[in-house]
Amino acid sequence: MKFSASIKQFNEDALAEADRLYRATNIELFNSVIRDTPVDTGRARGNWQTTTGDLAQSSSLRLDRSGAEAQAEVIQKVGGLDKVNYLTNNLPYIQPLEYGHSKQAPAGMVRRNVLRIKSIIRRI
Repeated sequence: MKFSASIKQFNEDALAEADRLYRATNIELFNSVIRDTPVDTGRARGNWQTTTGDLAQSSSLRLDRSGAEAQAEVIQKVGGLDKVNYLTNNLPYIQPLEYGHSKQAPAGMVRRNVLRIKSIIRRI
């Protein structure tokens, strides 16, 4: 193999691995936020919406006590390096939940998992 072909292959492999790491990190972070969301009716968990490029602009009527539907959406919609991924929850009470309104998640969902991002990346 010629030197230039080796460099090209290295570049392609490095980009593919960076893309895999980016997607896997987003998936793990988003799913951790969903899992940490307090559950009463399942509306808060069900309202986590995964989008690329733009934030979700409305709330969902989805009730998802287990978080399985929201997590499936994460896996389906998270894009690679060429995308900006968003996890949005537009319920009017999501901010109070994030800041300790629920005894189930006194440390929040988003803040807690963002603080864990380095350990998530190391694990992946």
